[in-house]
Amino acid sequence: MEMKTLSKISSSYDGLEISAIETHKTTHPKGVILFIHGLCGRKERQLPAMEYFADKGYICVCFDLRGHGDSVRKEDDRGYMYQAGTEGMTKDIESVMEWIKNRYDNIPVFITAHSLGSLAARTYIKRNDIAIDGLILCGSPSYNPFSRVGIWLMKAVCRSGHSRAKTGMLQNLVSSGYNRRFRKEGWQAWTCSDPEIRKLFENDEKCNITITADCSLTLLELMAETYDKEGWRAYNHELPILFISGADDPCMISMKRFHKSVGFMNTVGYSNVSSIVFSGMRHEVLNEKGKEAIWDEMLAFLQNIC
Repeated sequence: MEMKTLSKISSSYDGLEISAIETHKTTHPKGVILFIHGLCGRKERQLPAMEYFADKGYICVCFDLRGHGDSVRKEDDRGYMYQAGTEGMTKDIESVMEWIKNRYDNIPVFITAHSLGSLAARTYIKRNDIAIDGLILCGSPSYNPFSRVGIWLMKAVCRSGHSRAKTGMLQNLVSSGYNRRFRKEGWQAWTCSDPEIRKLFENDEKCNITITADCSLTLLELMAETYDKEGWRAYNHELPILFISGADDPCMISMKRFHKSVGFMNTVGYSNVSSIVFSGMRHEVLNEKGKEAIWDEMLAFLQNIC
């Protein structure tokens, strides 16, 4: 019998109520999988994948990132991260992980993180890698050296008292660049080859949002922190890490950059890092056409660990 529950988890950073959903179908779970969504996403978009893994005997948990979905203090706060920065994002994950550990002791815990979530997850494990048993990173953005300029610009905007300013022009500019190869298919076609998935996103007022300067700054700082060699402790240097990407995902920038991102994890001390690239797939691999093949690969990865 499937069980779905909604919970509110208080962030240890600032007390923000983090909205989480949990689904499972067994009283003898093989492990817990924490899903972390990407920019402008929300937890409900992960439910198809969560239900697949629940069928396979795993407890699945996903939470709305701060400023997303229902992790907001008021409705018009979506796209605003309450100036929490990388520390706040890390503390949010810590709070959810503590909530999971209190509910489910002595079973493996894994993280599956997408895009912005993949940056947040790596920033989290930078100092907390002993808390998890495996990490899957989907749609990982490759390092962009121009992010340093963006950090400087967004810091200036936020310091001037405009942290809530909408950065729609910048958001659309970046998305247009990513969409250049796919523009004949329509707006945001770079995210997914399935027009029905794109339509669901477009019609979802909790997803189709304009981010703020504060959110842009957090995204850029997470990228800088993720790809900064300083501060990695790598206590759990044999932590299994799997990168999954669509071959047509513009966020990887290039195949060379993608493999450089994978290799970076070896550089900072992790010895068990692998990657899979799926041809014909774009950014949102967990919602792509043929996503079941990706779920199967993820399952094989988790089963190998267990």
